Amino acid sequence: PLDTLLATWGLSLIMQQAFRSLFGAREVSPTLPEWLLGSYQPTESIYIPINGMFVLGLTAIVTLSVYYLMYKSRWGLRVRATTQNRVMSGAVGINTKKVDRYTFALGCGIAGIAGAAFTTIASTGPTTGTLYIVDTFMVVVFGGAASLFGTIASAFSIAQAQSILEFFISGSMAKVYTLFALVLILMFKPEGLFASKVRR
Repeated sequence: PLDTLLATWGLSLIMQQAFRSLFGAREVSPTLPEWLLGSYQPTESIYIPINGMFVLGLTAIVTLSVYYLMYKSRWGLRVRATTQNRVMSGAVGINTKKVDRYTFALGCGIAGIAGAAFTTIASTGPTTGTLYIVDTFMVVVFGGAASLFGTIASAFSIAQAQSILEFFISGSMAKVYTLFALVLILMFKPEGLFASKVRR
């Protein structure tokens, strides 16, 4: 899975430069519908942006949908079997190439939803995704490349750690310290904290 991540990163760099050449490097902000504007005020001193609440709710819906597909459907069973033992999965009749195509399509769909949701909270350009490449790698490697629960727990843990550190140091140094701590943890748990256990 990590080889796939590296290949995807390389492909993203090629696509970024292609879009820069075709459309320029200018960032744009879409016009949001009125129901996404403004903020919710639970108290006099707390303001919660409505677009942020929308993104949070959309994230929860997508996460639950992926969980259902992966753990409550026959297709998800095929995906998990192919991930753990591709040769044996093919031997018992699973069309692993079809699983690859459908899984890739699902990943592209989720990426598209994430990109569209991001435009509701910030401006976007050809290189916007590069700001989150390091965070993405940290989340996947720390949580375990084949664990949905690990990805969720890892994303929450890393985000909270960086947010807490930013109260005391700069944002860039908070990311450096978080990455350093992650490297130390991976020295003892190279497969990630929540990697799926495979019977050998």
